[in-house]
Amino acid sequence: MEIGNQYNLDDEFKAAARLHQSKYRAEVLQVEFEDYGNRLNDKDAQVLLNYYDKLNSRQILRRRYPSYSKKRDTDMLRSEHIPFNLLAPLDSDRQMAINIIKDAFEIDCVAIDFIGIEYAPEPKGKYLKDKTSFDAYIVVVSNGKKCGIGIEVKYTEHEYRIGKSEAVNVKNHDSLYWKTARASDCFINPDDEIFGTDTLRQIWRNHLLGLAIVERGDIDEFYSITLFPDGNNHFHKVLPIYISLLKDNSQQYVFGCTFEKFISVIGGTSNFEEWKEWLERRYIVKP
Repeated sequence: MEIGNQYNLDDEFKAAARLHQSKYRAEVLQVEFEDYGNRLNDKDAQVLLNYYDKLNSRQILRRRYPSYSKKRDTDMLRSEHIPFNLLAPLDSDRQMAINIIKDAFEIDCVAIDFIGIEYAPEPKGKYLKDKTSFDAYIVVVSNGKKCGIGIEVKYTEHEYRIGKSEAVNVKNHDSLYWKTARASDCFINPDDEIFGTDTLRQIWRNHLLGLAIVERGDIDEFYSITLFPDGNNHFHKVLPIYISLLKDNSQQYVFGCTFEKFISVIGGTSNFEEWKEWLERRYIVKP
């Protein structure tokens, strides 16, 4: 199979990741491409070749999204599909998931109460009155407390431009965004305009959603985690900036974890070892 077309405006890591996904499609899946080498055609995408075929990844995908999406299901490079491959299998063996959470995130949990992928709290807008959601949301018991873990998964993505409805909440310091920030007592200056910038806004919004859940009393503590490949230098740079804007006692609850670290701690059963090998081949871009 041909490697397929690449995109000459990609930055260095995105170019390497696009080529990696193109080679995976050609060499492992052995199917044709559409437009660019990292994109499946509709026929192959509709049978879910973009997703792991074990540990309930595809079943959880279809429970969350019953219908086919060209944007999500054909593009092997975009991050929309990745939570179903990287995190959904945790719900197939919660004891193994506890071990991964301890080793990858260093959160000392003893039980898992809930795992949701592409999770938007119901009813929509309950906490921030917008569409903010988590790529994955896990509720654990840790040190006798009920803790939420909100995970945002990125592959090659960086910041994004603000949308119209989002801009309304960011510009209005009486919106729930800013009220939640002030009520949380987590920020050195909760009204700092830097949180609304393209660079930090998504990290901030996901953090705010968890803080709003704490404020409502539905959990006791919240961890906000960005999961990204080591080669995506953007998050190596911006996460420390965001964390530096938090009070000392809040900084431990916001951090990043690389794909490499997360995948390295998977194991313990033959099913999980096989999943680990699949993830390494699928997503880890070698220098």
